[in-house]
Amino acid sequence: MSCCFSKKLFGRRSKREDRYKVSEDAVPKPEEGGEPPKYSWDRREKVNAEDFTIANIHNTTLKKESKDGGPLQMENCTDSTILYLYQTSQVIIDDCRHCTIVLGPAAGSVFVRDCANCTIFTSCQQLRTRDCTSIRISILCPTEPIVENSSDIHFFHLAMRYPELKDQMHAVGLRPFTNRIASVHDFTPAGVNGKGNFRVTPEVVQISDGQEEILRAKGVILKPSPADFIPRFTDTTDPDPTFLYVLGKSEPVDELGDRAIELLHAIYKSGMQVMGTCDLETSTVDSKLVPFAGQAERMILFQLKGNLANLECDVEFDVMSENDLVPLRNLLIHLEGKKNG
Repeated sequence: MSCCFSKKLFGRRSKREDRYKVSEDAVPKPEEGGEPPKYSWDRREKVNAEDFTIANIHNTTLKKESKDGGPLQMENCTDSTILYLYQTSQVIIDDCRHCTIVLGPAAGSVFVRDCANCTIFTSCQQLRTRDCTSIRISILCPTEPIVENSSDIHFFHLAMRYPELKDQMHAVGLRPFTNRIASVHDFTPAGVNGKGNFRVTPEVVQISDGQEEILRAKGVILKPSPADFIPRFTDTTDPDPTFLYVLGKSEPVDELGDRAIELLHAIYKSGMQVMGTCDLETSTVDSKLVPFAGQAERMILFQLKGNLANLECDVEFDVMSENDLVPLRNLLIHLEGKKNG
């Protein structure tokens, strides 16, 4: 039997230690009388896992003190109200029952696994549920939420505020005028009797007065307020809605966003109702769907019901013309990709 390894190959392997040996000249040495050199791993900020862990909380209210930016792990909590009002890199929630959970914005994903009978408030880049039952999720998410091996999942538009929320959302790249909860993707077949495993409700989630008071005492406001910057939607329909939009540059992000928030406040003051909004980088879609794509890098769109004559606002905005309505509706269909639960 012949051998498929040559002497040359074995020769190379025998010199492996020499090839990966670090020269003594490459090792930093302390200056005479100075401190020992510091490597990159020595200079990293020490992470305390307890700052980013919530576990075994039962029958109580907890507002977790922590710091921005870490990955949050929450597990084995029951019959509790839990608030974590910091921005996170990602969140994992495991084995929680009968809890109300309020989270700060996540730069990545929020995973909810093996949970039941919980109400969750979150804003994130992606949401995934697995092996969950009877979960109510009040959410702002620019990508399709994902449901897997779960049932009786209810999605609501996020409607809350606390003092740091707007800056936190900006820091993790979330925009309040784009929310794709109408585009939930379910990996599992329809449930019992052909019923879907999830449902999307245009309005905000309802909780008890007592529960709402607990959140308010901790700084989280759920009731409508003139300071709201996340749109509150209505489930009413209008066969002939009014479309308003503001145009601007992509950067800085908050410049056009703040103008849109000012317009939103004027819309509420006028008595008009918001049925939908969209924050769009015009270069990301077919220019035929955005007639003014060459005029601006970014558009924030409002779909409204009510009397436009009552609207008074110092922000410069435009009303979608009749000629642009057909491509606009095609654009909305393209962006929403609605699926039925």
